Amino acid sequence: MPLYVAVLACAVALTPIMMYANFQFGAGLAIGGLVAAALLVVTLRWPIVGFYALTLAAVVIEENPLVYPIGTDNLYVFSWPTSLAGLPERPIGFYILFILLILVAVRLAMRKGIPLRGGPLLVPFLAFLACIAVGIAHGLTTGGQFRIIVLEIRPFWYLFTTYLVAYNLVSKKSHIIAFFWILVLGTFLKALQGCYIVVTALHGQINSGVNEIMAHEQSYFFVLILLLIVLCILMKRLHAIMWVAIASLPFLIIALIANNRRADYLAFVLGLAAAWTLAIAVNARRRKGLIAGLIVCGAIVGTYIGVFGTINTPISAPANAIISVIQPSATDIRDAQSNLYRTYEDTDLLYTEKQSPLLGYGFGKPFLQPQQLPDIGGLDPYYLYIPHNNILWIWMRLGPIGFLAFWYVISAAIVRGGVLLKRLRDPDLQLIAMFIIGAIVTEIPLAYGDYQLYFYRNIFITGLLMGILMRLPAIDALGKAANGDADGANGATEAEAPTTLAQAQAIAAATLATLAGSAEPLRSSDLQDDRLDAARAAQGAPDAATRLREQYRAQMWDS
Repeated sequence: MPLYVAVLACAVALTPIMMYANFQFGAGLAIGGLVAAALLVVTLRWPIVGFYALTLAAVVIEENPLVYPIGTDNLYVFSWPTSLAGLPERPIGFYILFILLILVAVRLAMRKGIPLRGGPLLVPFLAFLACIAVGIAHGLTTGGQFRIIVLEIRPFWYLFTTYLVAYNLVSKKSHIIAFFWILVLGTFLKALQGCYIVVTALHGQINSGVNEIMAHEQSYFFVLILLLIVLCILMKRLHAIMWVAIASLPFLIIALIANNRRADYLAFVLGLAAAWTLAIAVNARRRKGLIAGLIVCGAIVGTYIGVFGTINTPISAPANAIISVIQPSATDIRDAQSNLYRTYEDTDLLYTEKQSPLLGYGFGKPFLQPQQLPDIGGLDPYYLYIPHNNILWIWMRLGPIGFLAFWYVISAAIVRGGVLLKRLRDPDLQLIAMFIIGAIVTEIPLAYGDYQLYFYRNIFITGLLMGILMRLPAIDALGKAANGDADGANGATEAEAPTTLAQAQAIAAATLATLAGSAEPLRSSDLQDDRLDAARAAQGAPDAATRLREQYRAQMWDS
């Protein structure tokens, strides 16, 4: 009865608000506001929902309307409607701040120690953000436009904040598995939408020569699923996710080819090579087979590119794309012009950076054009501020120090990920670590040639993946403690649960040693909180594994 009364009271209270919003902003925005309010309430109760919501937004919702509408491209998540334009932050940006505010407020209220954990990548991120602050000041003092500055730096801020969200919210393996289900099912939906465009707008011609049918960054998500499928097969893990991803494969391949983004094929090959190499390093028993498989697959890919690279058919589209990045066909005017434009653009970026070789050119100003570019302002109003080559863009804006700080973030994530991968015992978590490192490697060549450090969706996924990667050692240690493993300390197993305080403390101590071993090469002070939480959970507990699980559950407010 109380629940019924509460629902009725909410409905009565919301009716005049919805009527006013409908009259003032339209039915679409009124419904969107109601959904947003409900999401905020749910996130306030279960903060882990924020992690899932950010993942879903990045995977499913486009940043801007597409040429061929598909519904999800007209949702105001990454931008505001015209009636609300001019606000300092995007809707999704306000939501991230709301999540972080909840984390800080609750941890302070519950006296959980550090309000917001930075993790092993905090120092690299702070170094990079400090360089960005210098670039902002330099830009403002030399004629940069504040509006453009905000536009340029927002992706880097999102990379940091999404990393913080994942690092502070992800506490269980089930959280990560749910993330991958959202990634796979969401990308399955996008593949179906791509096929819908192919059938309805392109009349079944997947190799029609259209520049793109979906967002630029959508192809990145397609190749991530390809990478995940290969790793699941190699590692023989995550079978349910693998089979759903395989079921999406025919639709995904059609949408990927039709979207016609050349750099993604090459990026996929590089990311897969990195992940496969890690699989070889980790799997000592299957090392020979994995090496042989890599050689065979490399030979097949090389033969495919060599045979089909000059043939213009749908099945040869990936080979054509890889070849065209290096040397486009004489008859392929589109790719030749695209390559030439990027060459001119890179020349302009390097020239601009030389005007301020130490601090960089600063944010908010158009780069100089000693090599005049075609005027494409009608298609891209920011083409003189944000170039295709986002790697040189960072060099041009921040100079060599900021450029090194950026690579400090990327290399720290990859190197630390490789170190912790060797210490993980859970095969599923090993696969996830390989995937994340491969995904980061895949992002870099895309950023070099196709805006991929500027697109929010890529940045969101990359930041979330970095946060997940840094949480794997603690989650792996928790899993070992729950299974009674903890490196075999005192022989405690599930069949032989601890019955005394001394036994519980022994398991807790072994778990802490495992965490310490994982943290030592990472030099992370944040894992100290994990060790303290685990110790508190074990004291006075008849079952240390149960107490550990309960402590993490209470800590992350996701029960």
